[in-house]
Amino acid sequence: MDLIEGSPGARRAMSLLFTIPERFTEFAHMDQKSFCELSDWILVHVESQISADVSVEESLFVFLDIVAQGNSFSNVAYHWDHDVQLTQGIFLNVLNALTVLRESRDIMDSCPPFTKTRKRWEVAKRWPRTRARVDGLVRIGYDEMSRDGLEVNQESLKEALMALNNFIHEVSDQDA
Repeated sequence: MDLIEGSPGARRAMSLLFTIPERFTEFAHMDQKSFCELSDWILVHVESQISADVSVEESLFVFLDIVAQGNSFSNVAYHWDHDVQLTQGIFLNVLNALTVLRESRDIMDSCPPFTKTRKRWEVAKRWPRTRARVDGLVRIGYDEMSRDGLEVNQESLKEALMALNNFIHEVSDQDA
């Protein structure tokens, strides 16, 4: 674990990481063991494009605040004591790490399909079901007042979430 102490975001990450397991799972949509193993995997396999002042754990929590909780970038920036631009950079950095994860591992046959696990990710619940945009982009983390969302490739985000689902499944499968 590589949490950097001192900043409000690092303190919040520590309090989330060491909260009671049910609260952790409610926020992260995975258990603490899966989260820590994912953090360690990212540290070993992906070079961060974000300041060294933001830990991998804090970055994952910021990402999960957007995809699992469905919060806007401005809301997440406020709660993690970052500016919106850094928050968007953190999100894209984790998205890149999950893309590397997806490219490095096959999805296990026993992993539930994305159609069943998309309910886990608040961001995926909001994707249009019947018609996708012609350009393949989807808006995430958007807030009407601040208009600070990002448009990302829906298929890339789906693949990243599938890699995350698979990783969570792999860790839980190891425990069984």
